[in-house]
Amino acid sequence: MANLTKSTKRKTGSGKPREFSSFDDFAQALLDDGVIQSKEELQTTSRDLLGELLFNWYIQGQIACVFAQMLAREATKSLGQHPKWQTVVVDAETDLTRLQQQLVEDADRLEAIQLIFLGPGTAEHAVEIVLALCKNENWTCHEKGWMKGEHGDALLVGLRWNKPSSDYVSWVLGIAPFEPMPFTRRFVGAPFIALVLRPSPPTNFNPTPIEGKFRASHLAHMDDLMGSDEEKRQRTDRLTRFNKQTLLGDELRSHARAQTTFALPASCREALRDVLRPVEEA
Repeated sequence: MANLTKSTKRKTGSGKPREFSSFDDFAQALLDDGVIQSKEELQTTSRDLLGELLFNWYIQGQIACVFAQMLAREATKSLGQHPKWQTVVVDAETDLTRLQQQLVEDADRLEAIQLIFLGPGTAEHAVEIVLALCKNENWTCHEKGWMKGEHGDALLVGLRWNKPSSDYVSWVLGIAPFEPMPFTRRFVGAPFIALVLRPSPPTNFNPTPIEGKFRASHLAHMDDLMGSDEEKRQRTDRLTRFNKQTLLGDELRSHARAQTTFALPASCREALRDVLRPVEEA
């Protein structure tokens, strides 16, 4: 993208600020390149570009995970060529029953899928998404606890998807523009909320947590393209941890764990009371 600006600034622990692009920055670059004629197109006739735009946001590094940046680069190379990542744009007209069927079908062939829910990108929008998905028995919503030494006033929610008749659940990563979402998951100005999950079973790339009777499948189980190079894998893991610490600053780490989909204002608890499972239940 030509002349891509970076208007999102983050002061790091070293005092040196880092800069990242907001959604409007990406949209303006597409306008300048003549790819779109208006920003509104990204929510209507050109919304198929949103997946690639989100990949480019990962690549810039605000998400902190170096593995994600590498895999996003690979995904942009293979767009339209049987990619391992797939993007599905969801709006008010989307048949969520069909979406469930698609997830089941994709579970055997995709490394990851990102669901982009068009809308205002607010905490209330996140609640609406959770409630709509949890009408299907294969989606569940869990309140997550706090890491040792931490406690805040946010509601930490872990969204899970279970392939029918399987022994695993997919942990869902949320990307949204609202606070108190952690900075590493906050795509400033985005007119959508994204849910990213691995619909396939867990692999041996990383440890497999157990939630209740299920194995947990999460994005760290994706093929990291490093093969048997364990030294490179460990270096990349250390860099990821460093980036995360640097970008989160004083934010609570509990908000940014892999098992947490959304950090929501505590006021959202009442709206979710019919689907929110207690902390101790997996």
